[in-house]
Amino acid sequence: MSDKSHVLSRLPVQSGIVLGILPLPVHFFLPPELSHQLAAITLVLIAGIYVGYAFKDGRIRILLIELTTAITFSAAGLLGINGHPSAIVIALALHGLWDVLHHSLIDTEMPRWYIPFCAAVDWVMAASLLAIWTLVH
Repeated sequence: MSDKSHVLSRLPVQSGIVLGILPLPVHFFLPPELSHQLAAITLVLIAGIYVGYAFKDGRIRILLIELTTAITFSAAGLLGINGHPSAIVIALALHGLWDVLHHSLIDTEMPRWYIPFCAAVDWVMAASLLAIWTLVH
């Protein structure tokens, strides 16, 4: 499937906002500890997508960059489920910046629509989880 024919390539930011919001209602109903665990798993999965793109890219330098970054975000998730959930929120926000860096500084081969899509998902989730964990839990 070409980059232009992918359904998300037509409205990447809007799609990212919608897909960033969709899983959030469950956090209202989960106990805080389970909500933190689910968010940490989501963070690790989001970071892992770039590892998949790095393997597809095939360059060792890119693979090392993406693996190191994914491990760093995984560590933030681990910190988040061990009493510091703000680490998850901060990591999601920083992952949005990581997405933006793929436009100019990091040349991992991936569809260009994915970058604004993922940044939108990250920032929506970070802001929403912060609000849920602050106001509801």
